[in-house]
Amino acid sequence: MKLLVGYTADERGAEAIELASAVVAGTVDASLRIAIVLPAATPFSAVYPGGDHGYESILSAQVDAWAAEALALVPAGISAAVVARSVPSIAEGLIELGQESGAHGIVLGGRKRHMGGFFMPGNIANALLHSSPLPVFMSSPSSLDSLRNAEGQITRLTCFVGDRPGARAVIDLSARVAEARKAKLRVATLVAHKDVADSIDQLDAHVQNTREYLGQVTADLGIDAQIEVVSGDTIDAAAAQLSWQPGDLALLGSARLAAHRRLFIGPKAQRILGNLNVPIGVIPTLDTTR
Repeated sequence: MKLLVGYTADERGAEAIELASAVVAGTVDASLRIAIVLPAATPFSAVYPGGDHGYESILSAQVDAWAAEALALVPAGISAAVVARSVPSIAEGLIELGQESGAHGIVLGGRKRHMGGFFMPGNIANALLHSSPLPVFMSSPSSLDSLRNAEGQITRLTCFVGDRPGARAVIDLSARVAEARKAKLRVATLVAHKDVADSIDQLDAHVQNTREYLGQVTADLGIDAQIEVVSGDTIDAAAAQLSWQPGDLALLGSARLAAHRRLFIGPKAQRILGNLNVPIGVIPTLDTTR
């Protein structure tokens, strides 16, 4: 498994490498491509370590130092290289580098929160969450505490899906990631009472139908997964009922209005993200017809 890491020479960049290393560790051909992207006004393009791959074209000793610092953060057993490039848009540059390197996803550090609890991505993360053709993984200091409590191992993936048809592709991809990581899989759906029912009987029927639907999808895919359909007065209340364990990684699919194989993070997903203290990944929309 290969991931592209959006690296900055600070704590946020170190967190991104730590998360990316945990996701790829133990997978076939585990490797990281660590990207240092610079403003377009800085004419720069290099790969480090160099050899005949452009190291001599490095124009800044500072970037050289950042590259060495980044590589020193990668654990043994994971192949890594640093690429530096000047780009007009950092988000577009990360997407371009991810596609060029054949990465399975892009990793960022430093997830933020609004005081009200809403997920608050920075400008780069926000741009990626609305345009990336690759999955985007994000961390925060509190989410990495969970990972560190599991000695840096991903122990379980929680795949969040909606309570309507279209979950199959997200579950299938999540199961493949879990298998590559030798981790358990949980499929979770959060239901807000007011969104689905006018009575308790209607709510109970909706929850049961959703659980049966997800059970059928996982059975058809041959997947062994724990299924949880949780309801509450609001999405926040439902999310608060989920339990978490050290080493959890949460995965969400992008909204239905996203273009094919592109991300678009919708309001419900934002509410879910705002309640999570574990690393997260958002998966581009795939085939939602099944």
